[in-house]
Amino acid sequence: MTISESLKVPIPAPSLGEILADLAIQPDLEEAIAQRPLTQALEQCLLFAQAHDLVDLASFVNQELDGYSRQPPSDRFVQLSYFDVGGQLLNGLSQYSSYPLLTGVRTLESHLKNGLTLRLPPPILTFLSQVAGREVDMGHVSPSEINKLLKSIRDRVSQRFQN
Repeated sequence: MTISESLKVPIPAPSLGEILADLAIQPDLEEAIAQRPLTQALEQCLLFAQAHDLVDLASFVNQELDGYSRQPPSDRFVQLSYFDVGGQLLNGLSQYSSYPLLTGVRTLESHLKNGLTLRLPPPILTFLSQVAGREVDMGHVSPSEINKLLKSIRDRVSQRFQN
């Protein structure tokens, strides 16, 4: 026996019960990600990640569920429409329509029917108002943009669980 062989710490083999439990969970997660409302699928994924002490995965799922506090992943940029104080659509701001959406899936799914109106930070509103020549009051994410974003998130979550 060499020194390197004697220094190796034996790793206990998983029990048959652990293997069967993992095999039973995996198809359920794949099905949940593909077919359930994304909030429910992410909640199930979070339980899986926590049960298996997958800290990075749990953090990722938590951010998708509840929102990002900083810059989100690059696929979380959506197209905004801007409105003035009277609710009139403002044209001429298309070059500024790409916006990082920090909002979590729990909130996004509740706005699928009518879209999501965002209260933008004051410096952004001031800048957009100067560009538009009228006061910009809010940004709006259309239902189709929310659907595209939710599909992108679903695809990204599915890829994370397949790797």
